[in-house]
Amino acid sequence: MKLDLNSQTLNVSFACRIEDAWVPVPETACTQSGFDWTLNGAHYSAQFTPAGDTLCYTLQMDAPNPTQLRMWLAVPGQSDYFHVIPCNIYGDNHAAEAKPGEFPLLTKDHHEVAFCAPLWEFRADRAAMPLSALCWNGGVAAVAVEPYSQSEAGTIRNGVFAALPDAFGISLGYTNDPTTFKNRSTPAPSTRSMACKAQTSGRIYLHSGPRTELHEIIRQEYARHQDRAVPRNTLRQAVQGMLDTFAYQNFDAAAGEYTNLCCRPPRETEMRPWRLVTEIGWTGGGVLAYPLVLCRDALGADAEAPLAAAMSGEQLFDRIADAYNENSGLLNDLMAPNAAGSQVNGWWTGYGLVKDCHCAYTVGSAVHYLTKTMDYLHQNGKPCPAKWMDAAQKVLHTVMDLQRADGAFGYTYSTQERKVQDWSGFAGCWFAPALVYLYRLTGEERCLHSAEKALDYYHTFVKDLNCYGTPMDTWKAVDEEGNLAFMRGSRLLYEQTGKAEFLQYMKDSAGYEFLWRYGYKTYPEHTPLNQGWSACGGAVTSVSNPHIHPMGVIIDTDLRYLARVTGDGYYASRAADSAAWMLQCLELYPAATGYGRYGILSERWCPSDGLDVERFSDGRPFSSWFSHNLWASACVLEAACELLLEVEHKKG
Repeated sequence: MKLDLNSQTLNVSFACRIEDAWVPVPETACTQSGFDWTLNGAHYSAQFTPAGDTLCYTLQMDAPNPTQLRMWLAVPGQSDYFHVIPCNIYGDNHAAEAKPGEFPLLTKDHHEVAFCAPLWEFRADRAAMPLSALCWNGGVAAVAVEPYSQSEAGTIRNGVFAALPDAFGISLGYTNDPTTFKNRSTPAPSTRSMACKAQTSGRIYLHSGPRTELHEIIRQEYARHQDRAVPRNTLRQAVQGMLDTFAYQNFDAAAGEYTNLCCRPPRETEMRPWRLVTEIGWTGGGVLAYPLVLCRDALGADAEAPLAAAMSGEQLFDRIADAYNENSGLLNDLMAPNAAGSQVNGWWTGYGLVKDCHCAYTVGSAVHYLTKTMDYLHQNGKPCPAKWMDAAQKVLHTVMDLQRADGAFGYTYSTQERKVQDWSGFAGCWFAPALVYLYRLTGEERCLHSAEKALDYYHTFVKDLNCYGTPMDTWKAVDEEGNLAFMRGSRLLYEQTGKAEFLQYMKDSAGYEFLWRYGYKTYPEHTPLNQGWSACGGAVTSVSNPHIHPMGVIIDTDLRYLARVTGDGYYASRAADSAAWMLQCLELYPAATGYGRYGILSERWCPSDGLDVERFSDGRPFSSWFSHNLWASACVLEAACELLLEVEHKKG
């Protein structure tokens, strides 16, 4: 059947699951207002109701045996199709460079490989907003669904799907189709949720315009679904708890390094070191050093004892500056050689994508935090060592010398000469905000122009909803992390230049972030997230790593800035969700998690069935990870310190 909406046409069809087969609802049973159909004693129906520029729908089923009901939508005859299921599907998930078999690819190719298929369905609560969308050259259509329904057997979970070439839709009940993607490279059996009697509802959207029209649809759904966490502790308690944990638990005095920790309760609750944190950025180094510097102002005298007991942020930055490589003109990726003597091959080398090279993500992250800290100290009338500036200038001058004419920075660089080895990827965007900080510190116009050119280049990927190639452990999957650099760079350039284009870049960047940042509460099945926890405000890392991680919180300060300069409270609300989310996660330790102390924070939070592979020592499932990887809580420490300092500044 055909539905008319906003002077455009959608093809709509339905199918019900009878045992293991999908049975189409006859088109003769369908009208513009829905359908009503009975098959072998099972009754299925749909009702459509116009509501402004959207179409509301209700699906119902009442059958003698467990069943499901799918609604298919299609927009035939268009060009440049691009599917979106937030957190899961962005086009084909960059199939051109991705390694087949590692994570879902929406493709007809590689049919012999797991995770390659022309149709993908997921639980709706796997998406940061429970909807499926189709973009094309000139329009965007989407259908949203309630992620959960009540049935005679209790709560069932609904589904969202995308299908080549031009179809998308939702399911009352769900099937992980063609398989369950729990963890990369390891397909799990397909699971499903069925019921005899249940119903669900939602809205259908059809907009003219570019792909970024999807952001307005997300905003409207957010207004209907938002359910923010309610933490108990204060920001100051959170900052103190994390700083104390870093200093008294994560710092290994014998090794002279910070370390990641792990355990396996209930058999083993004492956390033990499992990997030294010697990388200069991304998962260590500057990511930790900057918030440690902030702690001095956020906590005052209460910060001095823990900082004295461990390694201060200033000491970490000294080591980062000392990692300068004269041959490459960049920083070595590690502050100390690994066991094999390499100063660039970090833990990520085991994933096979990068080896014996500089990674733009680690180097860019490190120099971003180095220049950000220098800018912070300068703004507060405090000095910083000359070697910090010397290292930052040398690295960023090298990066500018090698910048491509279209504005791109490299993904990897040679360690032996000043040369880009691989151009493909978003990771180099981290150099852009560092260049703006350096301009603010030195007045060197070249830095500003280079950053502007870079953001013009990377904006294409942001507005196309297709930012890929930032983390080195995801085979250049579409990800959330690179866009964080784009948001920071856009904010700084708008502050510095006042140019309207950079304000628009911020809006587009925020919209892209909200395709990863949950706007509603999910109901995970397992400890410790099945006791009232809310996913609202947490952001998923990539289509390869299907879990929430804490890195998105570092742009909350930029979202609050965007809210102030636009007068749009939507961005402030999204930032407030994030602050509440991170504080509630801290409060799960130790009572709900069964291990640790207040101040610990895992990097993995599983709002649905993605990556919920962790197990207690007695075999029970755990919807997080028994590992305290320091970068994760360092990001939260950064966000908490910045918000605390903003609040104190307003009081002052």
